[in-house]
Amino acid sequence: MKKIFRVLLISGLTFILFTGLFSNGLNLNSIGSKASSMGTAFVGLADDFSAVFFNPAGLTQMEQATLTCYITSIIPMGTYQFELLGTTLADTKTASAVYPSGAIAYIKPISEKMVLGIAGYVPSGIGTKWPGEELTLLSGGTEYVWNSFIAMITVSPVIAYKINDKFSVGASLNLNYAMIKMKNPAGDGENVPYFQYEEKISGIAFGATLGIMVKPYDFLSIGAAFKAPISATIKGDADAPGLTQLGLSGSSNAERSATWPMWFGIGVAIKPNDRLTITADFQYNNWKKLADIPVTYDDAGWKAAGMEEASTFELRWEDTTDIRFGIEYKLSDSFALRGGFYTDRAPSPEETLNILLPSIDYKCVTFGLGYKKGKMSVDFAVEYLTGKDREVDPMNYLVGAGMPGTHGMKVVVPNVTFTYKF
Repeated sequence: MKKIFRVLLISGLTFILFTGLFSNGLNLNSIGSKASSMGTAFVGLADDFSAVFFNPAGLTQMEQATLTCYITSIIPMGTYQFELLGTTLADTKTASAVYPSGAIAYIKPISEKMVLGIAGYVPSGIGTKWPGEELTLLSGGTEYVWNSFIAMITVSPVIAYKINDKFSVGASLNLNYAMIKMKNPAGDGENVPYFQYEEKISGIAFGATLGIMVKPYDFLSIGAAFKAPISATIKGDADAPGLTQLGLSGSSNAERSATWPMWFGIGVAIKPNDRLTITADFQYNNWKKLADIPVTYDDAGWKAAGMEEASTFELRWEDTTDIRFGIEYKLSDSFALRGGFYTDRAPSPEETLNILLPSIDYKCVTFGLGYKKGKMSVDFAVEYLTGKDREVDPMNYLVGAGMPGTHGMKVVVPNVTFTYKF
């Protein structure tokens, strides 16, 4: 029975897709079009509403109350090829899909030193859809659904305080609501026939972001931010009608537990003149702390069959570090051009890679425009992520480790931000 969830490994790893809030996993690397267009290198600048995400201390730079609306979409384009002993078992790509996301924020200075605000945003909202008819050779010749959808909605009250002209601090409390809906084939095709598995789970978790901003000179600012690790439990339903063939119930309540990793970023912003701004960030994710994802089922039959043990996932992820660069040039008081570059490294080893969790090393180029007139401003950005194909040893297929073959992914992220100053 332990082999029954060999393919179901995908479902547990899909859970991690929404935990990659700050890098990889096809999640948003930022909120805000200005930050997005500047290579998401914004910890040291953080001079608009997106400071709530990057560095709350930067909000002390905002001198007027603002209302901001941010709209974005994630458009993934994945490929997967698998050939074993001269036989092509899979050669497919993701179905066309657009995953919308966004944010809304109100920020208000209440004194010369203190700024308060609240933001609602979606730091993660993504999924993958693969054509099951092109993957039948991986599931006993039968067509199954291979879909995942993951979203997180976060509400963050925030405060920032300027201790003096050179030093500011800030903090936000993050209330996170996560949702997962996924379908994939389960079973091993040997001891247990393949069958469709579906899981719908959700949960709430609290977190916090702390930040500092130092401005030793008018042309230089240095920022640092820390997101604390979060322990979360998400609950819902698991359905596997095929288990009735084994005399088990076809459904059970499911509960998974995991820990969001600690994130740390440090950044610098340099302004050689009034028109030019250059930014650079170093960002670190403590993925190694996310060792596994245990699960519990309330169905006694599932417990007795050892499914909890079989579906506890050993991830063996590694910590990641990324570098990010951005530039802004003001053509006039109304128009600005922006660009950037960043890396986004994959934390997973080959043994945990699969098509519903395309953990791939990315290189990203960004571009954007900014326009402001009177109390209104509009910013536009596009991120283009090119993933480096990952080759997983085909022989892994024979021992049930990972998902062998060639995994590829590209992502386009267009977005626009509207801001009104009161």
